[in-house]
Amino acid sequence: AFVSRRASAEVVQRQKRNYGSGSSVYGAPRDPLEAKREVCELSPDCDELADQIGFQEAYRRYYGLV
Repeated sequence: AFVSRRASAEVVQRQKRNYGSGSSVYGAPRDPLEAKREVCELSPDCDELADQIGFQEAYRRYYGLV
């Protein structure tokens, strides 16, 4: 019923991951356009145009260069 601390630590030991600097999700690289995509989604006009012609073109028309 009882296990020593060392034995329990060996059983529960987790693998360490390389998360990298600046990653928001564990192990997943952050999309550089994600912040701009969120800005476009908050504007109803930009969001609707993005559905028709794509995010990058809609953002360029409303806010300038991507």
